[in-house]
Amino acid sequence: MAFFFAACAVPHAWAAPDAVAGKAKAQLCAACHGENGVSSIPDTPHLAAQPPLSIFYQLLQFRDQRRKGGGMEVIATTLTEQDMRDIAAHYATLPAPAPQAGGDAQKIARGQQIAQQQYCSSCHGAQLQGQKHVPRLSGQSHTYFVTQLRNLRSGARADMDGTMASAARSLTDEEIDAMAAYARSLP
Repeated sequence: MAFFFAACAVPHAWAAPDAVAGKAKAQLCAACHGENGVSSIPDTPHLAAQPPLSIFYQLLQFRDQRRKGGGMEVIATTLTEQDMRDIAAHYATLPAPAPQAGGDAQKIARGQQIAQQQYCSSCHGAQLQGQKHVPRLSGQSHTYFVTQLRNLRSGARADMDGTMASAARSLTDEEIDAMAAYARSLP
């Protein structure tokens, strides 16, 4: 019985996420994702203001080779789960990317209509701001958004539970482009 109580007294092997430590650990990330989490590389996602669980789960998928792209598999293998939590906490504290000013109003309206028809807000939030483990789409790079949704549609990219692949399956390239324009226009 004494062993049981002694075992229960041992602290957990992980610590709470630390955004300050995450900033230091994210120095390598800044080369592609930007110093403030907003990438200048069109096919690289913005990480600023992403829900921390979203980044954490993406890093796990890269580490476990369930997701591939941009050399992230190699980088993720060097990270501990604590590193991943810290980096995710850091990016969650950064301000969201600015919405794209202007743009094709008709395309944006069409993208909003498609997003409503597809019930995107039920997982991604009312303004596609992301929540829990679901990524932020608002303000995301147009090129990245289009590439990822096409990859989900084709099966080139797997998602955690198949929900996104199923949702993307019926979308045309034109619809994906309109949705990307809509998402990019959101704050």
